[in-house]
Amino acid sequence: MPVSRHSDSVEARFRAAVTAAPTSDDVIGLAVSGGGDSIALMQLAARLRPADTLRAISIDHGLRPEAKGEIALVAAQAGKLGIDHAVVDWTWDGKGNLQAAAREGRWAAVRDWAVMHDLSTVWFGHTEDDQVETLLMRLARGSGIDGLTAMYPLTLRDGLQVFRPLLGLSRADLRAWLMQQKITWAEDPSNDDPRFDRVRARQMFGHLQALGMTRKRLLQTVDHMQAAHLSLQEAALGFARRHVRQDAGDLILAPAALDLAKADAPRRVMAAAFSWVGSRSYRPRFEQLLETVAQARKGITMTLGGCIMTPDEGGAVRLMREAAATTSAVRLQSDAGRPLGVFWDKRWFLEGPVRDTLSFKALGSGIKDCADWRAAGLPRTSLMASPAVWQGDRLIAAPLAGLSQGWSARIVADFHTSAFAIED
Repeated sequence: MPVSRHSDSVEARFRAAVTAAPTSDDVIGLAVSGGGDSIALMQLAARLRPADTLRAISIDHGLRPEAKGEIALVAAQAGKLGIDHAVVDWTWDGKGNLQAAAREGRWAAVRDWAVMHDLSTVWFGHTEDDQVETLLMRLARGSGIDGLTAMYPLTLRDGLQVFRPLLGLSRADLRAWLMQQKITWAEDPSNDDPRFDRVRARQMFGHLQALGMTRKRLLQTVDHMQAAHLSLQEAALGFARRHVRQDAGDLILAPAALDLAKADAPRRVMAAAFSWVGSRSYRPRFEQLLETVAQARKGITMTLGGCIMTPDEGGAVRLMREAAATTSAVRLQSDAGRPLGVFWDKRWFLEGPVRDTLSFKALGSGIKDCADWRAAGLPRTSLMASPAVWQGDRLIAAPLAGLSQGWSARIVADFHTSAFAIED
């Protein structure tokens, strides 16, 4: 893609992007892979903020032997800049699409690391080129308004602010700036592999310009879609505040929220509810959503997307997590002397006296060992899907079911403040 601006203004445009964004002034995280974009992100951030207000993380997917050298490059540069740098390993389990699994694994690692270090904001190195490529890929998939928004500069995901200060800068401008500054970076050979959708979108762009689909026109389309999307999200948030109540990890949806016949807001709210309760980054299929809600309105308990929907008082329904759909959590490392905690099922954070022999999973049948579970005021099914601490087959703690044993569990971000933020 052609260079659209002179590289000598890179630092000024980066500073303007950071200044314009209402992000936290506390310590921020940087996601740095070693490629030109993320290296530029770290180097530019270090010119703008004190080193002790920055933390960097690199993810080793174990898929390419070159990755070790790329991460070593990040570590060396972070060390010279005085920035704390962490490396997290991720291993593919061989299930599903590799690229999709890697994206999810990368995000999960960054999110868990941020939670452990009390970070509220993480910066990513997505560029203007990434924005154009994302739009082209989603056009090819037939995406609607939500998909064609591509990437926002500032979003909220799993309660964590995601900031992309390079979205207004081209890949070529950043590399020109790096060369001017005599800063090295690594090139990932997969960036030229036509097996990947993003690479094919990049190659396609040169041909599309001849049809008038220039960078400027495509970015204008993104801007229009984002304006429409924001309006729809704001309407959905207002509707949810009136008709959806959160009860610990459950949602109580009033009758008005169950009418999915025509309006966008109830549909958007219902889809968001299933995504939030089910701890999924994607929404259920619309036809399945309609059928599930229709049956629940008739008084039938239904399951969909890791959720259980059951009738509640006054024609409402309760949406609960399905215990069998949750997974065990792995204890995270932390700084020496720092209390440990565990991020579980994408919504909960457990804190307490962690030991290496403990595991973290849903309470399930362990509820029989919680004599005071009824005092919690939650349905038995809800509590069975709540976070618990185990040692082998022995229940140690179930904070929501009245068995704390020094442990606490909290929702990292509640439904109304996270479900209608601008998600990726």
